[in-house]
Amino acid sequence: MPDSKSRILLISFNAAGHDSLALGYIKAFALKDTTVSRRTQIEILSFSNEEGDVRQALYYITEYKPHLLGLSCYCWSMEKILELARSVKQIMPDVPIVVGGPEVGPVADQYLEKNQALDVGVHDEGEAVFLDLIKYYFARKGRLEDITGISFRRGQEVVRNQDRPPIKDLDEIPSPYLTGVLIPRDGVTYLQSFRGCPFRCGFCYEGGRHKGLRFFSYERVKAEVELVMGNPGIRSFHFVDSVFNLNPKHLRKITSILRDANRYDTRLRTIEVFTEQVDEETVNYLVQAGVQSVETGPQTAIPETQKRIGRYFDPEKFARGVRLMQEAGIEVWCDLIVGLPGDNFFRCVASVAYAMGLKPSRIVMSILHVLPGTSLFQEPGRFGLAFDRNPPHYVVGNDTFPFEQIYEAVLFSSSATMEYNAALPLKKSG
Repeated sequence: MPDSKSRILLISFNAAGHDSLALGYIKAFALKDTTVSRRTQIEILSFSNEEGDVRQALYYITEYKPHLLGLSCYCWSMEKILELARSVKQIMPDVPIVVGGPEVGPVADQYLEKNQALDVGVHDEGEAVFLDLIKYYFARKGRLEDITGISFRRGQEVVRNQDRPPIKDLDEIPSPYLTGVLIPRDGVTYLQSFRGCPFRCGFCYEGGRHKGLRFFSYERVKAEVELVMGNPGIRSFHFVDSVFNLNPKHLRKITSILRDANRYDTRLRTIEVFTEQVDEETVNYLVQAGVQSVETGPQTAIPETQKRIGRYFDPEKFARGVRLMQEAGIEVWCDLIVGLPGDNFFRCVASVAYAMGLKPSRIVMSILHVLPGTSLFQEPGRFGLAFDRNPPHYVVGNDTFPFEQIYEAVLFSSSATMEYNAALPLKKSG
């Protein structure tokens, strides 16, 4: 490694074996700048959140000796990130530590105020912001005060700058796969055709970030699909779009791209869909696209609760959409959330019964995380919402669902869904 190059290290804790698509975007965008590409070396390290050891990550950091450290933050990994940052500051006090991601973005200034080891927090999308930070730290261009979209430490003071508008033309961000920043791997390759979400569910960070949707060009998506599906070592991959069946026009375009690439022995493993919008035409497109499984709600089967969290739900349309996909041979995974405002123990039982009645391939049960940037986090008083302010922000109770009932509901739901899932083994992935 040439000593003349400044070293930048980007780290995330993910599910075992998974790369960080977000860090791939950040690196690809930074290397698009010829000066940065020539004068810096950027490495990405991903550790298992389940098995990864903070000391193992610390060892790699001390061996690499970065001049700038970026840490990707989610609710499930934040405790490890903070522990790692504190250790790095003790060993390498002069290395700037930048944090970003869904857990930090909406409350970046608060994280800096509570954690002296953190130097900069990115408010939202990190590609353009991180490039500006690289230029500041290594070329001494501009001032931190002038970089929009960050909070930063100035002595004992934390300064929150103005937010930065999102990148309008997503094709300005080079593909991490087409540029070789990320190497496609079987089962853990994730593609994206747009950013944003048309819905505003109160528990979800994605819908609360920005109004409106932004798209990668279909030419860009086609090139990525051809690269991934044409790789003989890859049998399945995923799309991480918030709603794959966003609208008929978009679905037709993406289906056409995937159908043309179906000459390869690779299939689209998992997508997320808006099930109430699924009809015969939608299912036809999903089959042509080679979709093997979908993940969907309903989160809860109680209309009053759905209304409280700002989510549209029609039990009959939802059940019909599930049935149509199942009849076409597509696996359906149903998600349930325990602890939503408006629910209680008996309503939770009713939701489990509703989900089981749909006969999905899997029921995925989780406890409500009250995430930064969501409307539930920002307005907890509306529903008497009590939750842990520290990640992963588990709900403690609300005006309809006291803690003791939540605890009982978790025990019931976990047991019931585990037994259900054990009785319905998944089909083998193609």
